[in-house]
Amino acid sequence: MLEIKGVTFKSGRRVWLNNVTCTAQDSRITGIVGSRGAGKTELVRIIMGLLTPDSGSIERDETELSLGDSVADRLDFGYVPAERDGFPDMKVFDQIVYMARLHGTTLGAAERNAITLLGHLDLADRAFAKYSHLTGTEAARVSIATVLASDPDIVVLDEPFVGLDSASTELVMSLLRGHARTGAPVIFTSENWALAQKYADDLL
Repeated sequence: MLEIKGVTFKSGRRVWLNNVTCTAQDSRITGIVGSRGAGKTELVRIIMGLLTPDSGSIERDETELSLGDSVADRLDFGYVPAERDGFPDMKVFDQIVYMARLHGTTLGAAERNAITLLGHLDLADRAFAKYSHLTGTEAARVSIATVLASDPDIVVLDEPFVGLDSASTELVMSLLRGHARTGAPVIFTSENWALAQKYADDLL
């Protein structure tokens, strides 16, 4: 379980987040919905320890996480930022394995997970293509494979629907639903109210 407690974040004269409190439950998908500029990305970055809030805390199973420029206690988190930049000259399979290894996954497990995920995402034939040769939809699917290959305990995705067509969205959300069933909270942000309603168990 991930708890956001009383988080306020200001930048200059703008208040992005004002005393935000919510909970992402284990085995459930939580959607954070809002228009562009509503503060969704700021909240995600605070969850990931990339921004320091003016007040409030992030707790995981009643243990407070560090805030701001510290991700050491989030190595078992899976994170897809809104800016999805891969390694242009690296092959897709190698990139997925490499990122999983950075999270402590053994080489054998990383390779097995990469093969399985590429199959589920209908990307098996693109495994040895360079990342720079992918279409936008393919790259968006690879970003999901990359984050799930390490079998993260918590998944946080910023605007995961961007770049996905309807068929790809179904593939991605089916994978995320399956991962949530293992007990992991899955959190995503979106501007798309209809998609958020369709795929999230809980909405903020």
